[in-house]
Amino acid sequence: MRWWLSAPALILPLILTGCGSGQDEAVRESAADFNAAVSAKDWARACDLLAPETRGEVESAAKSPCTSALAEEDLPAPGALEQVDVFGTTAEVRYRGDTLFMTEFADGWHLLAAGCTPQPPKPYDCSVHGG
Repeated sequence: MRWWLSAPALILPLILTGCGSGQDEAVRESAADFNAAVSAKDWARACDLLAPETRGEVESAAKSPCTSALAEEDLPAPGALEQVDVFGTTAEVRYRGDTLFMTEFADGWHLLAAGCTPQPPKPYDCSVHGG
């Protein structure tokens, strides 16, 4: 499943909510947990770390439970962490080989999109994403 992350849809809320909220470490840990789960093929844990709308889209697109649908995605190895940018309740986590977009919920940070790579002229092409 492919999805183009729209720059205005992501950037406008980021600008309006301001920069760095002291949540960098929580975002970094959640992103690392997701990457560790994917690397270990712990699909149940990886699915638990998806935002509800992302999990729903993954299941809907594959017409199967999240665990088997996510196992079918060819998510890239993230590589070294390059940058974490937190803007209110959204975040972008850039690795050398992948970019993750996250959002904050009452129970912590969850993945909105993963497997995202820049695709000029559009900002990102994401293999896992919410609706």
